[in-house]
Amino acid sequence: MRRRMHVAYAVALVMTLWGFAVPALGQGGPPAPIDPAVLAGLETRGEATFWVLFRDQADLAPAFGMRDWGERGRFVYERLVATAESSQAGVQSLLGDLNLQTRSFWIANTIEVTTGNRALPMVLAARPEVAAIIAPPTVELIVGTIGDVGSPAPGVEWNIERIRAPEVWTTYGVRGEGIVVGAIDSGVQYDHPALVAQYRGNLGGGVFDHNYSWFDPATTCGSPSDDGPCDTQWHGTATTGVMVGDDGGANQIGVAPGARFIMAAVDWTTVNLLAAMEWMLAPTDLDGHNPRPDLRPHVVNNSWGAGGGTMIYQPAVQAWAAAGIFPVFAAGNSGPACQTMLSPADYPESYATAASGLDGAITSFSSRGPALSGLAKPDLTAPGASIRTSVPIDSYQSGMEGTSFAAPHLSGTVALMLSLNPELIGDVEQIRRHLDLSALDASDLSCGGDPWRNNVWGEGRLDAFAAASLALVDGFESGNTDGWSAVVP
Repeated sequence: MRRRMHVAYAVALVMTLWGFAVPALGQGGPPAPIDPAVLAGLETRGEATFWVLFRDQADLAPAFGMRDWGERGRFVYERLVATAESSQAGVQSLLGDLNLQTRSFWIANTIEVTTGNRALPMVLAARPEVAAIIAPPTVELIVGTIGDVGSPAPGVEWNIERIRAPEVWTTYGVRGEGIVVGAIDSGVQYDHPALVAQYRGNLGGGVFDHNYSWFDPATTCGSPSDDGPCDTQWHGTATTGVMVGDDGGANQIGVAPGARFIMAAVDWTTVNLLAAMEWMLAPTDLDGHNPRPDLRPHVVNNSWGAGGGTMIYQPAVQAWAAAGIFPVFAAGNSGPACQTMLSPADYPESYATAASGLDGAITSFSSRGPALSGLAKPDLTAPGASIRTSVPIDSYQSGMEGTSFAAPHLSGTVALMLSLNPELIGDVEQIRRHLDLSALDASDLSCGGDPWRNNVWGEGRLDAFAAASLALVDGFESGNTDGWSAVVP
């Protein structure tokens, strides 16, 4: 206790010397922890960028009982914004008086600050509403290798066949219609022959409206990027192809070609990732105004991650789940060592996808669990090697490898499930249960776990047909059988 008082008085002295108003230290407990990297940056470079995390988190529990998609989205959005505005007000006022460069985010209740003031982190840590001061995490695009230009398969690509997606199309008559998948990636060639029909901004007849379907916080496609999506790194075009790609001819590369997609392009910085996560929950027009939570996607595919145990993104993933968005993340390409899962894939709320190859074995690069928290991860495994898919410009390439190509198989499967049984829309936990139960067990205990749930394969191999069939049973059990005679085998 005496040491805590010494810390409090030391902070108060520094604040007084620097001319800051001193809060009533001791009433709210000890100062919030400060990441040593923040102080080191100020010491060595004379400037640092850091994140202020706030204690208050919005109570989103009532959202899980809401059935109306629009009402639920508005509730989550408004509750998050209100909580952020109220809890950040004091710090925002202080930072405004100092004329500092800042960026506030409601989805994770946090503020990014850039300063050369060496006392400021201690000043902020002393405030009772502040939970922690952390350095920006290092984020990476989970990208493997890109292969050679590939010729189309005689029919559907092998990986789509492997997860039995075509059996869903032919048996149940759905290909993802009525469902929107979102992606946070490098961008997309929206007018690619295999993707243009699936882009939500396509109004038909050669007319496009990119409002609410395209977001570019890093202005990677120009400033402003009003002309629509681009893809400077090819990756987003490739992952979107696995989710929904089909040119209506020989190139049948996607799991759910009847679904529509929207895209947020990012540069793998935390500030733009959080901006993209906010936009997915409440898409805006091209000017960043007039948010429409009712236009949020049903599932979001993510091929990015930070080091395991990075928690700054967890409130955002929790907010997605509260809004009914199913969060899919690539596990990472840091295998075969154990405990190499990336964040947010290692969160309880995320559904993490590992990668298997053409031979049916787990790939050597696929990240393994458990999470640093001890949680069993990944959740499931899908094809992630020898993948043929779309790339800019108007082309296709084969030999793609990475868990980033496994994840869109899962996202596409969720679109098929929701298209078959719209009663599942927003029921994140039930979707998770169906995926878990329908997976084909694969035992590998080299990183711990059980034969039916281990830290290499998760629940096992993705089976889209089995997952969709469970969704169909759900529909009959709920009594919602209107109009289903056309899709019952």
